[in-house]
Amino acid sequence: MKKRKLSGQKIFCFISFIFLLVCCLFYGGRFIKLYLENNKNDEDTNNKLVSTIIENSNENMVKKDDTYYFYKNVSNNYVSYSNLKWRIVKIHDNSIVLISDKTLTSIAYKEDSSFENSYVNKWLNSSNEDYSGILENVLNNKESYLIKNDICLDKINDVNKVSCKNINSDYYIGLLSLEDYVNTGAKESFINNGEYFYLSNFNANDKVWYINDDGKVSTSNGTDVIGIRAVITLKPDLNFISGNGTYDDPYVIDSEKGLFGSYVKLDDDIFRIYKIEDNIVKLVLTDYIKVDGKNLEYKYSNTGYYHNDTVSGTIAYYMNKTYLNSLSYNKYIKEVKWSNGILGSENDYDYTKTLSKTVPTKVSLISLGDIILNNENGLNNYFTSTGVTKNSSLVYSITDNANPYGKVSSSALNVVPAIAIDKSLLTKGSGSIDDPYEME
Repeated sequence: MKKRKLSGQKIFCFISFIFLLVCCLFYGGRFIKLYLENNKNDEDTNNKLVSTIIENSNENMVKKDDTYYFYKNVSNNYVSYSNLKWRIVKIHDNSIVLISDKTLTSIAYKEDSSFENSYVNKWLNSSNEDYSGILENVLNNKESYLIKNDICLDKINDVNKVSCKNINSDYYIGLLSLEDYVNTGAKESFINNGEYFYLSNFNANDKVWYINDDGKVSTSNGTDVIGIRAVITLKPDLNFISGNGTYDDPYVIDSEKGLFGSYVKLDDDIFRIYKIEDNIVKLVLTDYIKVDGKNLEYKYSNTGYYHNDTVSGTIAYYMNKTYLNSLSYNKYIKEVKWSNGILGSENDYDYTKTLSKTVPTKVSLISLGDIILNNENGLNNYFTSTGVTKNSSLVYSITDNANPYGKVSSSALNVVPAIAIDKSLLTKGSGSIDDPYEME
């Protein structure tokens, strides 16, 4: 049989075909890869929080040196993180500085103290000391979202000559500086929210600056029990999940939420988780106790701050008898220890001594030194479980500017109860206000 010979032309065509096929596959693959990478980069750019904020808020910001400040009364600088609302103060080196929208507790700063040794720093940041890091310990996955905060410690005597050269960068959480308050518009700033709160700076007489409910600056020797608004700094190049920066639709940065600050629905009642202790979660009602649709007003006791649920006529007795028995879910409420101390000169205004004095009961009230989430919910004129002194009849109440005020214990105020349940019971829901946790 005669063998067929391949012509040179056919061989050339075949080789050319293979060459073109390889070129198409190689360069086509590169084109598709580059296209996908460019689309991904565009998507990443669109999700960058810093670029989105600057693009959407340019008319609401002022630039001082290399820092962008939100200025005066703005409404599109809200961020949701750790189930708390925050306000964007400034953007510096692509890092976003936030301040809590509301005060998160009320304690004394500490007399004759630096920031590092203050009760405020102990409450904000975790250390080896008992009752430290009340806030830091509940922040959601902070290593993924936060960097250490630059805390301004300059001594300032004239609010018209503010500065920030003495900076501490050892902690995740700090306080707002006087310089930042001035640069955001001071009294006309969005930061002026009608609450008292401490700043990070002192004057030459070692008095610490604070803001009052009118937005004016003043100084304290550190023994005033007023609000704490935390300041944190987000990592550069952080993406966000959703939101447009408004109060009802804040920028959301953490996709997986922690338990702290979550909403819980028990029957028709809505609570928030404000403390997590091993397998127990402590919840505070987001409303007042109501009877026949009206707010119940009840006295704390005939005299003194002690929470005694065996004495008829006290708020402790009412909550653990009448109120508890009215709840369809009362069998799930645990008897645990609740803080019931004082905060004043007798214990050196040390909030850790306030929290460490406890009493066992099922239904209680929040204590000063606890994280007070109901400032965000707008509740006021209700008793806490904290006394002013051991032998007086004054008990701290939360007023309409979120500031603690010593009220005579026999006064009748609104009632905001707190309870504890096993966290394993929360098997339904995501913990948001629209989809709260529920029990099966």
